[in-house]
This record gives sequence, structure tokens and C-alpha cells, in this order.
Amino acid sequence: MRVPLIMRVIPILALTVLLAAQEPWKPPLTSRIKTSTRQVVLFTNLETQMLQAVQKKNQAALTAMLTDDFAIDMPNADRMAGEDWVDSVMSKDFTLEKFGVHQMSVIDLGNAAVVKYERLQQATQKGDNENGEFFVIDLWKKDGDNWKLADRYVSKVSSVIPADKSEPKPTGKQ
Repeated sequence: MRVPLIMRVIPILALTVLLAAQEPWKPPLTSRIKTSTRQVVLFTNLETQMLQAVQKKNQAALTAMLTDDFAIDMPNADRMAGEDWVDSVMSKDFTLEKFGVHQMSVIDLGNAAVVKYERLQQATQKGDNENGEFFVIDLWKKDGDNWKLADRYVSKVSSVIPADKSEPKPTGKQ
């Protein structure tokens, strides 16, 4: 018995509709002022300290913020060991001129935390422009009274820094 073409196409169309419905939908950003949680304040400070250590070439401060097995992942690249990443950002070939941390959220898991944010940067690597906007997901682990970065996943979103995000606007609450 031969199955009509329409009966073979319907299951494929239904599967396509179901899979398409699972794709993420990007909601628009709101202009309302959000109150930061204690975790957002804590991890914004930690991320800022880390970026300042990179900017100032303070290898001891940077290394102290990382677990022994820290590694970083990026799209279309092999996993990079923490020592290699530290060497690359501490080298004279890399310069972090300006940076900003925006749209942070934190999922507190007790002795670990997942931190997601957008990083804006003006930087150069061997004279090449490394400016842009990056989406970062960090896994922080509690180490006694301190937090240490265990894993980082980072993806470049854009090579252009949006003009409205480059300098934070005063909220009147600082």
C-alpha cells in the first residue's frame, strides 16, 4: 500500500513547527531601572576586579581569583587552559583599554554560582582591534570565604560597541 504524499509531509511539517517553537525568543530590553540583588553586586565587583587585574597586568591578583583547573571555552576554538589564558592577557601583546559589565544575572547554587553578563571592551591583541561586545557565562565556586572562577564561556556578539552602552548613565541613586 502506498502512503499519499500529504500523509508523509504532515509529520515533517508538525515536527518543524514543534522545533521552531523551541527556539529562543529575544524579548526587548526595558528602560526601567532594576534594583540589583546582593549577588549581582558581589559578582559585578568580582568581574570588575578581574578585568582591572587584566588591565593593570596584575598576574598575582588575576591568578588568585581562579581555581587551579580554570579553563575558558569559546565558539569554534579548543578549550583553553587557565594558565594559557592568563599568559595571553598578561602578555605585552594584549592591552585592555576600557571595559564595562552590563545586564548581569546570577543563579546562586550555594557553593557555586552561574553568572551571565554582557562585557563591552576596547582592547588590542598584537595591534589588532579586539573591541566589541561579548556574552559571558562564568561558573564561580566558593573557596572558604572567597569566590574563585572555575569556568568561563565567552562568545563575541558584535565587533562594534553600542554607543548607548559605552558609558553608564547616572541613575541618581549612586
